[in-house]
Amino acid sequence: MKSPSKLLFVFLLMSSTCLVASSSNWLTTWMGLEINMLGYIPLIFMKENTSESEAAVKYLIPQSVGSTIFISSAIISGYNDNLQILMVIAMCLKLGVAPFHFWFPPVMASLQLMPAFILLTWQKIAPILAISSFNSFLVKLIMPIAAISALWGGIGGINQTDIRSLLTYSSIGHTGWMLASINSNYTILLAYLLTYMMINISIYTFLSKEDSKSYKQLFSSKESGKIFILAISILSLGGLPPLVGFIMKLLVLVFTEAKMIIIFGLVIGALMSLFYYLSLTFSSLLSFSKMHLTKSLMTSKQSILFSLSQILPLTMILFFF
Repeated sequence: MKSPSKLLFVFLLMSSTCLVASSSNWLTTWMGLEINMLGYIPLIFMKENTSESEAAVKYLIPQSVGSTIFISSAIISGYNDNLQILMVIAMCLKLGVAPFHFWFPPVMASLQLMPAFILLTWQKIAPILAISSFNSFLVKLIMPIAAISALWGGIGGINQTDIRSLLTYSSIGHTGWMLASINSNYTILLAYLLTYMMINISIYTFLSKEDSKSYKQLFSSKESGKIFILAISILSLGGLPPLVGFIMKLLVLVFTEAKMIIIFGLVIGALMSLFYYLSLTFSSLLSFSKMHLTKSLMTSKQSILFSLSQILPLTMILFFF
């Protein structure tokens, strides 16, 4: 993002998300989602190669289809309330949750690191906020999709060796948990979004300095403190107790009003995700030297972001409760 014009598109991303959050009608929500999509597409082009052009097209088509379905169902729902279910399908398509995730892994595989993490984090906020404004009947219809997404996020990540593919399927699983948190306290939803974003930013600060795709290359670094922070962040993303990722999942389970079968699907998906994250990090955690670990943690910049990712969401929960 060397071009100054990129700042304009970043501003569009932020302002469009605020527009969706503050909208009082479906037209304004649709406008915010469209501006959000148009603001993100130019950010895809970091090196201006063929793969980025392909990713832009693969991102544009499902997003456009989702926006068209959304505004069409919003107009028709004035005459027939039964068609509001199309609004649910449209938002799930824009989010990339299972079973509407067909575009998400190919786009993530073709992106550079910065736009990939924007897609993993910030681009989820606007559709999630739009879904949270649905009535209770539509929110209940989303709960089976939340369970399917959590399960598919766990299944798809098994036997993956590319760290970006792992984060992609983890994102699909976490989006299912975000959808489940909509059916609970609104503060839980905001805290879960903040937790997910902070942990991903902590992982991004490490990946941005390491030129490696395989997790075996990633965990072969000689800086044990940074590897420890990366491993703990990944385990927190997987929901290992007593890390903050587990606490947020526990709060969702406590406050959600979903049925037991939905909760069972969420838990099974989280356990499968935790399994491949444990297999990814366990051998690396056992190989650390305690002396080098302590020294590196005191001087590493990544430790600051790691601490923030673990503390800020808990502080937010204590503030509201």
